[in-house]
Amino acid sequence: MKNQKSWIDKKNENARFKKGFENELEKLSIGEQIARMRAIAGITQAQLAKKIGTTASAISRYENAEYDRYELRTLRKIAEACGGKLQLIMQPADEGAA
Repeated sequence: MKNQKSWIDKKNENARFKKGFENELEKLSIGEQIARMRAIAGITQAQLAKKIGTTASAISRYENAEYDRYELRTLRKIAEACGGKLQLIMQPADEGAA
């Protein structure tokens, strides 16, 4: 059987698309992680907001995949308020990527 590329594999051959896709995926991932940590901690957005000294609407923004103005200090507060910790990982770009 022939090995066929998926739609996303074909689109990712375009460097501009791939970079944009990876950026959006990263934003979505951060919001999902915040919501998951909060759910595991069994607290509402309002309760989390109170713990870190902000508003529920600010927590909602942080959980929104469209948001892209994260601050490390706030992410750390969120993680700790939910009983977790923040880890930041930097790694080199893929070999062969420009």
